[in-house]
Amino acid sequence: MHKFSERKKVNFMVNKELLYKIQAIIPAGERSDFVNQALDDAIVKYGRIKASRAMDEFAKSHKISMSTEEFIKLKNYGRP
Repeated sequence: MHKFSERKKVNFMVNKELLYKIQAIIPAGERSDFVNQALDDAIVKYGRIKASRAMDEFAKSHKISMSTEEFIKLKNYGRP
């Protein structure tokens, strides 16, 4: 798991069910690392989704008939 160098304590709300799952599964000394990694992964995924939607909107506004999925498939053609 990725260790983050500088940390800052924050205060935000999470669903009780989510908190109970974290407390039941993740050991106490590993929860901050787990949450940091999960948030980092979610931010990367969110950025990719936004980029994909932006590409689709660009294609639509410029009357390009290729979807993001088609573009990625074409871009990766022949790659393992």
